[in-house]
Amino acid sequence: MEMLRPGQLVRSKAGRDRGRHYLVIKVIGPREVLLSDGRKRSLSRLKKKNVAHLQPYLRYAEIEELIGSQKLTDSQVIKYLCELAPQEEEV
Repeated sequence: MEMLRPGQLVRSKAGRDRGRHYLVIKVIGPREVLLSDGRKRSLSRLKKKNVAHLQPYLRYAEIEELIGSQKLTDSQVIKYLCELAPQEEEV
């Protein structure tokens, strides 16, 4: 599996949060990452998830600089998710 990177859009494939979209905030190791959605999982309460339970998208938000300077906010995470996540159409 390809390595995830901070700012990448992912969707949970397993667990109670199945189907939810997140942004990768930090890569802990080859098998675990910390995620945020800005709402239920804010930056102060990151979600730790196994990468085997994630569906990665080839969509990125350039947040590495904001993370490094600790200027990333939950509202910015929500904005990036709205821009990057695929919108479900009504039938």
